[in-house]
Amino acid sequence: MDFGLTETQELIKASAREFLDEKSDSAIVRAVADGDSDAITALWNEIVELGWSSLIISEEHGGAGLSFSDFAVLLEELGASLAPTPIVESSISSWILERFAPDALKSDLLPQIANGDILITPAIVERDASWDPESTKVAATPSGSNLVITGEKRFVAFAEQATHALTLVRTDDEELTLVVVPIWKSDGVEQTPLSHASGVPVSSLSFNELEVSESNIIATGKEATQAAEELVAAGGVARAAQLAGLGRAVIEATVEYTVNREQFGVPVGSFQAVQHHLANMAIAAKQVTHLVHSAAWSFSPYGYSADTAAQAKIAASDKIAELCWTAHQCHGAIGFTWEHDLHLYTRRALAWKTDYGDSAFHKSKLANAMGL
Repeated sequence: MDFGLTETQELIKASAREFLDEKSDSAIVRAVADGDSDAITALWNEIVELGWSSLIISEEHGGAGLSFSDFAVLLEELGASLAPTPIVESSISSWILERFAPDALKSDLLPQIANGDILITPAIVERDASWDPESTKVAATPSGSNLVITGEKRFVAFAEQATHALTLVRTDDEELTLVVVPIWKSDGVEQTPLSHASGVPVSSLSFNELEVSESNIIATGKEATQAAEELVAAGGVARAAQLAGLGRAVIEATVEYTVNREQFGVPVGSFQAVQHHLANMAIAAKQVTHLVHSAAWSFSPYGYSADTAAQAKIAASDKIAELCWTAHQCHGAIGFTWEHDLHLYTRRALAWKTDYGDSAFHKSKLANAMGL
């Protein structure tokens, strides 16, 4: 497989890096972590204008019609800048809509996602913090042409900004159903902000007999399980791509620091132990990047490779978090201070390593796929 970037991907990478250098510096990341929701909205509006929100939506539904591989290139740059934006949440939701939703629902929602009129975020996890669809307990009772939804979803990213949630529920006959739920100023929906290491808004969503039209149903039964599993896999690869970019940025910052920081009259980067750390960090980041591109390439309008998706998320979750801790050792005491930006990367890595399943979750999935 050729891991070189296409001409389109090189253009995406260059334009994204130029934009993010200006629009998503550490001051913006810190402002969002301190609760500045206006900064999120401003950045998201510019991202929509650039067309990034519609990158993997088909041209038929108002998008650019690019591939998941192209999207992964963009995500690496977003991860390197720690851009506090719901592009992963929006894009994987649109991916699942395109793959599984009825034509009428796709025609209604996808153009609105593409132009930024609506923002959809996944709401899958519940009290047990599991990404396994079978753990779903939020109840949905049919009532005429509606579903009446009751229960709680946890750790819903950017719920404060979202207009809709892609929600997995269980009906009275114990059948899983994936449905698009309006949450923006909806009666019957209560949001509770949660403190989270990521530094971006994360909420609990409580549904209290919320009525949702059956026309918002994406899939039911086995197809709903399949759609939810693909959502988690797509989210896992997307987060792995961001982690790959994050790892690259941490390595660049660490190299710069160790070249310029002197001890005993010489740069600390000349010490053999530090050089070994840097080499191990570079190897780990390269491994993750290759696995991410392989996994992203496997996604198509016809399916994806569950094995490569799991491998990418396992590697990214474990190796990039470890890479950040190694960077702290190379930086010494300054890397542990609040004033230094390294802790922003470490916190985000710790949050992203569990998003859409941690390494233990995906190792279990991989073992089951291999019949072990």
